[in-house]
Amino acid sequence: MKRTNFLLFFILPFGGLAAIFFLFSSLNRDYVQRKVEDLAGEQLQATSEILRVNVAHLLDDNVDPGKIIAISAGEKSIYYLALLDDRRSILSWSSRYEGYLPLSSKDTDRTRPWIIASPAGRIFNTITPVATAAGRTYHLYLGYALSGLDSLISRSNHNFGLVFAALVVVGIIFFLGVFALQRSYLAKTREAEAEKEEKERFREISGLTSAVAHEIKNPLNSLSLLFELLQKNAPSGLREETALAKAEVRKISDIVDRFSNLLRPPRPQKSRLVLREVFAAVHESVARELSRRGVEFRYSESAPIVLDADERLLSQALANLLRNAMEATEAGAVTVEASRRGRRVVIRVRDTGRGIPPEDLTRIFDPFFTTKDTGMGVGLYLTRKIIEAHDGRLEVRSEPGRGTTMTILLPGGEHE
Repeated sequence: MKRTNFLLFFILPFGGLAAIFFLFSSLNRDYVQRKVEDLAGEQLQATSEILRVNVAHLLDDNVDPGKIIAISAGEKSIYYLALLDDRRSILSWSSRYEGYLPLSSKDTDRTRPWIIASPAGRIFNTITPVATAAGRTYHLYLGYALSGLDSLISRSNHNFGLVFAALVVVGIIFFLGVFALQRSYLAKTREAEAEKEEKERFREISGLTSAVAHEIKNPLNSLSLLFELLQKNAPSGLREETALAKAEVRKISDIVDRFSNLLRPPRPQKSRLVLREVFAAVHESVARELSRRGVEFRYSESAPIVLDADERLLSQALANLLRNAMEATEAGAVTVEASRRGRRVVIRVRDTGRGIPPEDLTRIFDPFFTTKDTGMGVGLYLTRKIIEAHDGRLEVRSEPGRGTTMTILLPGGEHE
């Protein structure tokens, strides 16, 4: 699946779910708000009815309107209270906040409750007629605070925000997790395809090499026999030249054999090895060349390391890396550092040479790729194959003009 398609496949459904959740939550909050307002309205009607009866009795007893308001305004949820005469003029009033009574002439004719905004939040308002036994009609103006409703709605909005944020976070985490898995799957798929192509190419190269070696070996064997007969029957003056020719034929045969063996898949025969001893043998094989080139060799271990590996193959891989580092270093040093990292052995071969151009870094492990005037370009390819046959990994880091570091990661390894 392409990245764009993958993003659309996950983002669009997630966005749709988030939008649906937001819509239903909004509808639910509106529904809750309407229901709570209805309940508050019913409570207001009940409160105003109780106050109406009480105020009517007090008026029948000729209690002063100011005292009636003082007696009736004590309920916690009543924000303000006013008593109006039959002409809708205010006889007396009380408010939790002195000087605040939001009653206008257009409000006095209202017959249904209404809501206004105030410094204390939203307030339910109602005007209720009060009839006395004497036949006079008064009006009771009541403001009922909806602080409980506002708190409930605020908490509902807060909870909605938390749930929506949690949904978004969970969705993002899920998306990133799935995206990481998909990216890992694609990377492994590409790696498997590359490995398959490499194995196929290896089989083709190996088959071609075997065929060429077979075709070359037959005439070489014939030439070897021919030179052997010539050496026996040749005059004494030609026997030395015939022996030299026979040796050259044998050398060609050895090269063909060695080349054929190099391209066979490595099959390690592991044994317990002391890494320092392996490096000592490898260093001895290249010491003369190092000295001739004037390249200094340094080896260090964090502690003596013992590991299970094929000595011949590991020596071949290390020798290849040392020779490459040596050939890349015109003056300076080749440094080998060995250490343990958890359950792995880490071997770094570092040179101070010319480095590898960025465009060549991705190709240096390809078979028959080389930038040298001599060589077949199979050294690093075979080295990586040997390390991978040991369940290890070979990494490279290089900067033109500042040298190259080859890092071998091998499983296991113990201190002596």
